[in-house]
Amino acid sequence: MTMNPATFQTEEKRVIGRRLHQFLSYVKLPVITASLIALLNTLVLDLISRSVFKETLVLVLFLEGALGLIAGSAIALSSTPSISKVGEITLGTAKWSREGEKSAEKVAGKWIIASAILVLLGFALSTF
Repeated sequence: MTMNPATFQTEEKRVIGRRLHQFLSYVKLPVITASLIALLNTLVLDLISRSVFKETLVLVLFLEGALGLIAGSAIALSSTPSISKVGEITLGTAKWSREGEKSAEKVAGKWIIASAILVLLGFALSTF
């Protein structure tokens, strides 16, 4: 069976559109979260010190981004088979499952994306 070029291009556009939609829906929550955290940092620093020092805000963004990256890595690591086995033996947690690992990887990915955005905001703010 042969496909004509117009059908192939239409199918390719549909696949690209679907992947773009999946990507945007996955990244939407981390972007909103990182934006809210940066805004709250600015407001809290303004309320505490009556002015926002750029250096302080950059350091706070770096700190929060680093903590989020560590938390995301810990979430992803906690669902691996070896760590789950240690938790099962020592703490009596549930056995490892593939579904649990996939779920933890999705959550960890969102933590890592939001934290990376905070670090990038810190870099962008430090250059201006």
